Amino acid sequence: MSSTGGQIDQKLDEWGSRLFNVSTETLPRPRRSTGSPLGSARPVRTGGRLSTSQARATYVRQKLQAMVRRSPQVVVKLVRAPKGMKGISNNLTYISRDGLLEIEDQDGQVIQGKEAVADLKAEWRDGGMPIAADPTMRDAFHLVLSMPTRTDPLSVQCAARDFATREFSGFQYAMVLHTFETDPDPHPSPHPHVHLTVKAAGLDGRRLNPRKADLQRWREGFAEALREHGIEATTTSRIHRTTHERWKIQHLRDRTTHTKLLGRQKRVTHMPRKHREVMRHYEQVLRTLARSDRGEDRQLAADLVRYLGGRTLTLKTERDRGNDRER
Repeated sequence: MSSTGGQIDQKLDEWGSRLFNVSTETLPRPRRSTGSPLGSARPVRTGGRLSTSQARATYVRQKLQAMVRRSPQVVVKLVRAPKGMKGISNNLTYISRDGLLEIEDQDGQVIQGKEAVADLKAEWRDGGMPIAADPTMRDAFHLVLSMPTRTDPLSVQCAARDFATREFSGFQYAMVLHTFETDPDPHPSPHPHVHLTVKAAGLDGRRLNPRKADLQRWREGFAEALREHGIEATTTSRIHRTTHERWKIQHLRDRTTHTKLLGRQKRVTHMPRKHREVMRHYEQVLRTLARSDRGEDRQLAADLVRYLGGRTLTLKTERDRGNDRER
């Protein structure tokens, strides 16, 4: 790698990591052998696949490329957690549509029908770490992994299976695919999605205690699994997909007569501090890409300017590119 390329990567690491809050704690878990259980409660330590500046710069490029291609956004929601065996029983009944849909457990076994679901409930109640009659803590966590309409449902199911295997090895879990065609609900969702219920206590006694970083890692992990199955997916947050400044209209009254309306269509910029910070980071990333020796980086800068639709960013970036050509 040239020294110029190394400097570009360092700058992309510096500003891109701030932009996307890149941290090894938000990465999907690496592949593990089946004999090495690893629960979500254990944090991801440094030294993973983003432990170098070059690797983080590559990751930032991939995130930006997915943005300008408008790749589908994955949705991973943590919904109400079931408490006690009654809550878990209701949850398994709900996600299986009272046994009409197939449940797949952590061992790949398929459970279908009321009697089979009842056996699964008994296994959750008594197997591994038994569930107390009067619980004081959450006994399970219910996730929904969803993709936009027209996404191949079987690919979503396979990706969810791979994600759960990596992230929740050593835990009991149950997953069910819901599609518009197969869901017996009177008003099925058009988005193919998987309900994933995970028992909070692992087989070794460790408990899940998800935090914000865990949820982001789950999103990254599900997106990575989708890409492995040929489905383009990304995880950029809403604030990073801002394409226009927000405006508000102020109606100013004449202070002398109180009868006229002045400046009826006067517009003033209103951008929260967080948005300003994100746009500053975008500006630095754009400057860095525009100064790169790599044609792919300069093209990415141009694509990103068009995606953001920011007039100020466009002018600054084009000026920088012109200055670089003159050097």
